[in-house]
Formats: sequence, structure tokens, C-alpha cells
Amino acid sequence: MSSKKQKAKSVHKDLNIIKLKKGETVNMSKALGSNIRLAILRLTSKEELNLSEIAEKVVYEAKDADGNIIQKKGSTPQAIYHHLQILEKSKLIQVVREEKIKNMNKTIKYYRASYEPDGINILLWAPLDVIEHTYLESMTPIPEKPVERIVKKIAGKVFGDLTDAKIEVLTAVVKSMIDNTHDSMNSLREEYELDIDEKLWSLILLFSNLSVMSSTKKLIEDEKYRRQLDDLFSLIVEEKQEYYTNNTS
Repeated sequence: MSSKKQKAKSVHKDLNIIKLKKGETVNMSKALGSNIRLAILRLTSKEELNLSEIAEKVVYEAKDADGNIIQKKGSTPQAIYHHLQILEKSKLIQVVREEKIKNMNKTIKYYRASYEPDGINILLWAPLDVIEHTYLESMTPIPEKPVERIVKKIAGKVFGDLTDAKIEVLTAVVKSMIDNTHDSMNSLREEYELDIDEKLWSLILLFSNLSVMSSTKKLIEDEKYRRQLDDLFSLIVEEKQEYYTNNTS
């Protein structure tokens, strides 16, 4: 095999790998390829938790003897510790503080996710067959936080004088655009009788909603689109003013 082919192969392989300081590598999709580890990530994205607390709170999907999906709550600290090691090595989780136990030569570690798993990061890496369908459904339509982030970025370019009321109106508009896209996609699925796995369809809906958010941001930030929006808003305002003039005189 030529050196060029060897180099190309290694570059492709590295796309799915996080490199650690000591030269050790952990495959990210493998780190996320577990319902329990996904559950741990979601728990620790909200608060700092120690091993015992995680073991008590963790809720994940499993299958019974007949292959039916069931919700399981709680696990043993020993089992959770194994999963924490994998997540820590892949840098998806970290120890944020340690507490010493009085009169004992022992410390309790508290863990926190390295980032908030906002759905898109998890879905880009985790195998689809280990992601709970309920989690995918909860991501579509897109949750509140990403919408709020987009609105905060574009609000200053939409309004000269920002107020809470204006931000609320803009947020409602963006959410409506996303919800309309969600409904439109489902209508298309019914119209064309698309036979798509529910998990895959939820993933498609999530990306379509993210696309709407990205397009909205570009509409506001790109001068070319801004001019088109300004023309549209001007026509709407003129029409409203004409309507109120004719109906209040």
C-alpha cells in the first residue's frame, strides 16, 4: 500500500476518534453507544452528581425477554463506575470537584458533562439503535434553548430598540416557522406514503428544524436577504396602515 493511501486511511479513521494526552484513543461513537451512558450524560448536563447519585437516578431503555422496550431505573455503583470511566476517557464528562469524607481517607468525586447534549451533538455520534425514541421525540420540534439562542443573536439586527415584548414576538415567529416545517414534513410523509423507521424520521425532523433556525439566522445577518425582508415588512406595514385608515375613518 502506498504512503498516500495509508495517510488517507488514517485520516478517515481519525474522524471518529478523540485523541487523549497520553496517546490513548477512545472511539466517540463507542462511548455514546450505550443507553446508560446517554442517560448519564443527560443527568450530568443538568447538575453535578456523584457516583451513588447517578446510580440512583439513571433511567434508560432496555429490552425484556420478548424484545419489548422497557424503562429501567437505577443501576449499581459498580456498573455506573465502568460507564463513567469510558465517558471520562472520551472527554464527554469530567470531575468538577471532590469532597473529603470526614475521618476517612476517602474522597467523593462529582461529575459534570463537558457540554450540554443538545440533541444534535448526541445524534451526530451515537448509533441510532441505542438512542431512546422518546428522546428523539423530545427533540422535535426543537427545544426552547436553541430557539432562544438564535433569537438573541438576531434580535439586535431586527429591532433598533430592544424590549422584552419585541423579543417575545420574534421568538414566537421563529417557533412558528419551526412548527410549520415540522407539520409540513409530516404532511409530506403521509402524502407520499413514506415508510420510514420512526427513529430515523425523528432524526430527519430534527435536522429540518435545525435547518430552519440556520436559515432564519442567515436571513437576518446577510445584507442581501435583509433588504428583501425590509421591502416585505414595508409592504406589510403600508397595507396595515391603509386598512386601519379605511376602517377607522
